[in-house]
Amino acid sequence: MDAHTNLGTDTPGVDALAARLAVAAPSGGLLDGVDFARLSAAGRIDAVVACARHLSRAHALMVRALGALDTARGGEPVDCTDVEVAVALRWAPSVAQDRLAEAGALTRLFPETLHAVAQGEVWFEQARVLAEATATLDDQAARQVQARVLPLMPAQTTASTRRAVRRAICRIDPDNMAARHQHERARRRVQVRPEPDGMATLELYAAADTVAAMAATLTRLAGQRAEGDTRTLDQRRADTLAALVLAAAGVRATRTSQPSIPTLVHVVVSADTLLRGGHEPAELSGHGPITATHARQLAFAPGSQWRWLLAAKDGTLIHASPNTYTPTRAVARFVRLRDKTCAFPHCHMPATRCDLDHTVPFNAGGPTTPDNLHPLCRHHHQLKTRRQWTAHPADTTGTLQWTAPTGHTYTTTPHTHAT
Repeated sequence: MDAHTNLGTDTPGVDALAARLAVAAPSGGLLDGVDFARLSAAGRIDAVVACARHLSRAHALMVRALGALDTARGGEPVDCTDVEVAVALRWAPSVAQDRLAEAGALTRLFPETLHAVAQGEVWFEQARVLAEATATLDDQAARQVQARVLPLMPAQTTASTRRAVRRAICRIDPDNMAARHQHERARRRVQVRPEPDGMATLELYAAADTVAAMAATLTRLAGQRAEGDTRTLDQRRADTLAALVLAAAGVRATRTSQPSIPTLVHVVVSADTLLRGGHEPAELSGHGPITATHARQLAFAPGSQWRWLLAAKDGTLIHASPNTYTPTRAVARFVRLRDKTCAFPHCHMPATRCDLDHTVPFNAGGPTTPDNLHPLCRHHHQLKTRRQWTAHPADTTGTLQWTAPTGHTYTTTPHTHAT
């Protein structure tokens, strides 16, 4: 008899079980008792397969849970399901939206594939490929694609499944390929991904012909190597692209060296690191920690401007401001530097692109001081204004306690500028 038997279909009882499981230690069942170090080489391969099958079943359970949330959506004037999923699981909002839509498709259209995932016969990544690739098909065509590829999946890699799904779509609905291309063109974008060691990746998602033409042009321009230039072709292409983009902003840069970028970034660095040669890391806005040497290079680049901020010993910024409805420029800059991003849980929208919101409304006596001001992106600002999510100051340092429509609470704290 399992835990569900005694609870039956009683909703409070099932909710109580879910609440207990949410905080209980995860269990791998019999796998918890396996000493992997004592296994033979063959035994370790078997153990890895067993773990993968357990993980596959866990993925199927997650999909069914998310699918139930997706199916139940629409009961409120403004649905907050994706918002609370993102907060509860520490996902980006876009990830939560995609996973809910994906789970909805798998539970509604592809229950056979989901069953195979739960049995460990098909990997979750293969099921995701099926759901994503058929997103623009009608239900009947999507089901026909599954009928063609599901029998093949247990013997395929994820890459092989992706090719098989594309072939099936071409056979079943060739006109969809053109429509899908237009759909993806609408999703073209540029993204920045922080990397270790003071580096970052700039990604361009665009039409294949555009990207191919850009790559060919970069290669041609970077191929013009000056005498004594020891950079690799990759290095020359990277420097060329940076020079071309920054030139549009009036930043002087050449294709033969690293560009000097004194005015386009914000760096928080301690006085000791900046002026006395200290070794504590600095903080590059939108990226994260950088080395002391890197921070000094930026600080002493021609044209750099310094602005002083006062911080407590724990790194919390300190400031005072007048009690007026509209924050002064200095107060607004202080709040955005303090919080760095939207103050909603796990939202990473840069504070420079956010509204400044009074946590306690100004017309209810809330002062226009940093401890009562927080940056909120427009989406989360609207959720708070409509009181679907509420926020209350937890202390005077900028810490907020958020309450979701379901009653769950989440705490956010301002960024620490300690170096």
